[in-house]
Amino acid sequence: MGSDRGWSGGRELIDFASNLPTRGLGFNARLSVGAVTLTHCTSGPTEGRQLGAAQITVAIHDGVTFDMDWRGGESDRLRSSTVSHGRVHVGDGRLPFWVRCNASPTFFAFAVEESFVTEIWRKAFDGIGDCFIGTSVGVEDPVIGRLAALGRLELNEGGAGGRLYVEGLAAALAVHLLRSSGLSRRSPIQHKGGLAPRQIRRVLEYIEAHLTGELGLVELAAIVDLSPHYFGDAFRISTGTSPHRYVMERRVEWARALLWSEDRPILDIAYAAGFSSQSHFTANFRRVTGVMPGRFRRSLI
Repeated sequence: MGSDRGWSGGRELIDFASNLPTRGLGFNARLSVGAVTLTHCTSGPTEGRQLGAAQITVAIHDGVTFDMDWRGGESDRLRSSTVSHGRVHVGDGRLPFWVRCNASPTFFAFAVEESFVTEIWRKAFDGIGDCFIGTSVGVEDPVIGRLAALGRLELNEGGAGGRLYVEGLAAALAVHLLRSSGLSRRSPIQHKGGLAPRQIRRVLEYIEAHLTGELGLVELAAIVDLSPHYFGDAFRISTGTSPHRYVMERRVEWARALLWSEDRPILDIAYAAGFSSQSHFTANFRRVTGVMPGRFRRSLI
């Protein structure tokens, strides 16, 4: 569960990545991967609380319609919103948020570390200094809705896609927020080319050396000093596929070699090749090769 710590002035700070209990917030499921936390929560009713968060948070409500009064950190104006299923709340944890609500809403949320978003702001948008994300409550946002559906599936599957996949979703979300909700609004720099031959060689060599470990998008982007978002686009231009898919395909190739050369159980092969579970391995092996791992092994006899 998360934690809350008192700020000066009676404000409470929620940390979605912490295991300490949080007053008024229950965690039904949670997955923390690198700088990103995916979670499903239930928030309790309150007669009035001033909140902040350790992360920039995007919540998608999935329960019944409810009403809430709120005040964002950018304004002293008190507002009232009716929030229905699928509507979105965006909050920059550095901007205090006051809320009053009689309901106990449930929601799925992305909670992304500010440093992750700032890295994208500075490298993908050529931004200088800090960029704050404006507060939104009960809005409709199809882009966030699509990303949330993928994030929720990843949460339900226990992080089967791995760190590269989760950070890829978070990078796309951060670019969307900076473009549409950033208080220093601007468009991202348009990078049309891929990685230079020397850059792609360094990245691919690093992937091969760490193929069975937990590779992250931020980690790979740092090799060539790019933002996670631009790195993902440039890698796709250079290789014809995303970093996540490339790594999955290389792991399948490694697993195929192990199936051919070793008589270990398939579960052991899956872990040895860097997959998080046998089901995750099986799904990717079948996608790449067209056959199940067991059938592939029997064909070698």
